[in-house]
Amino acid sequence: MKSLPIGYQLSFLVAVIIVVVLVILYANYLKAAEVVEKKNSEYHTEMIAQINRTIASNTDAIKRVLLSVAYNPKIVQRYLVETDPVEKYIQYTNLVSYLTDMKNMKDGILDIALISTDGTTFSLSGDINNLLPIAEEIPRRGSFYFSGVQKMRYYQNRDVFVVGSPIYTMMDYDNESKSGLIMLVLDANMLLGSPPNQERLGGSKLYALDRHGNVFYANDPEAQSGTPYAEIVSEESDASFFIQRGAIPDIKGELVLKLPRSELLSGVEEIRRVSLLILFAALLLLTVPFLLIVGNILRPLKKLMRFMNDFKLGHLRNLNNRISLQGYAEITSMASDFNRMLDEIDGLTKQLLDSNTKLYGAELVKKQSELAFLQSQINPHFLYNTLESIKGMAVEEGSDKIFHMVKSLAFVFRYSIKGADFVTLQEELTLVKSHVHIQQIRFGNRFNVDYAIPDSLLDCQVPKMILQPLVENAIFHGIEPRTQGGLLEIAAEQREGALWLTVSDNGAGMSEEQLRMLRERLAFVQDMTDDQRSNIGLVNVNNRIKLYYGEAYGITIASKADDGTTATISMPMRRGDDVQRISG
Repeated sequence: MKSLPIGYQLSFLVAVIIVVVLVILYANYLKAAEVVEKKNSEYHTEMIAQINRTIASNTDAIKRVLLSVAYNPKIVQRYLVETDPVEKYIQYTNLVSYLTDMKNMKDGILDIALISTDGTTFSLSGDINNLLPIAEEIPRRGSFYFSGVQKMRYYQNRDVFVVGSPIYTMMDYDNESKSGLIMLVLDANMLLGSPPNQERLGGSKLYALDRHGNVFYANDPEAQSGTPYAEIVSEESDASFFIQRGAIPDIKGELVLKLPRSELLSGVEEIRRVSLLILFAALLLLTVPFLLIVGNILRPLKKLMRFMNDFKLGHLRNLNNRISLQGYAEITSMASDFNRMLDEIDGLTKQLLDSNTKLYGAELVKKQSELAFLQSQINPHFLYNTLESIKGMAVEEGSDKIFHMVKSLAFVFRYSIKGADFVTLQEELTLVKSHVHIQQIRFGNRFNVDYAIPDSLLDCQVPKMILQPLVENAIFHGIEPRTQGGLLEIAAEQREGALWLTVSDNGAGMSEEQLRMLRERLAFVQDMTDDQRSNIGLVNVNNRIKLYYGEAYGITIASKADDGTTATISMPMRRGDDVQRISG
């Protein structure tokens, strides 16, 4: 985000604010919808309880009628147990009159039927055949049984319930055997009494189901009585409704109240729409001041950036230009500070030009002096030829030490004037051995040398004269102060794709302060000053490695007073082709 333009950052901030506001509005909508659904659930629960109380009141009245008929001792009980045909016929007339009166006691009773244990049947309507299949459903023990809703033609094609119960004899108190079965045919609508009107239901759809899940009442015109509820709805359609269910204990049925969620949440939806309209109107009203503020911020900044880009081109006509910005206080202050900085740069540039002119003059004099000094030096080839002559004279005189010392010195001198910048590690070791041979003759074999160089690394390419300064520094500063027992170790190894060269001695070592100062000198590429000449070899080698390979490589020093010093060179592992590409 920090690297994005200010315009993008401000736009992102506005977008975040809009998203946060929308999230808050949506959270409020969900909470309001939850409260509405909870209140509606409580209302529907109370509605189901009221309907159940109505059904219970009607079923209680039916049960009282059923019990009054079933256990009437003078008419019904005597008729069921009477075996004399003549007497039974006389009682039949009384039974018809009594049952007709009982039928008229409660609206909605369409028929009363009796079936005795001896097979005698009776029905006020005169046709009991349509009730016989239902009689098989009635449990032989128990009290009251409500069948599922059925459409019967005999009862003017009405939807009816059949309520049945076994009848036990009251004529013989010592025998509690069943004497028959009673069935009442009820109009299905009488259970609900006066069905709740639509205003009371609040737009909900009410389905009253029997024990088999068939509809016996619904205020939904698409739901026909007697139709299975499962055929009317589906999970897809029910997903758009808020549904509340409740059992009808007396008939083993169920009440289902359904209210479309769109209607339930219509008020909440309206609030959400109004809130969104207010939000969008507010955004439109805030757009103008937002654009003005953003423009007041960005226009001066863009002007400053264009001025700085022109300034970076370096044209002389741009160097004397100054910028004037009109805008908010910070940008005006920035423009003033920038102009002052340009004035200071202009003054410093003039001073720098004057100083450089003087320095270039001094450098020219220095170079001329150095050239004159070099011209006065002995020709290197003349010195090399002279060493060869001394070597020949040593052979003639029979002086082996002088011969080997001059031979080694001639090799060192010839190697140093060799034109190549890179050599193999084996060639560099040959130079080191020649140099060490000269020093051993000089010191009278006061020290020994141990080489630990794997053959697989001898063909690696290294910068020329990279080891000799380290060896010379170890002998001069480390071993020379010892009177005897000096040891010089020279090793090479491959470590993580890099070549590591190590020169160690068991000499005088360095104090912590000396080691700290040396490490500071080796920390980066630097020019040599007069007070650094004591470590010119190490600094020179370190500078060359860093210039060749980068700051990740160079020399590391480890030392302890009276315990010797270890100098380690790290550089990339290079073969012949790689070195040609680097040096080229």
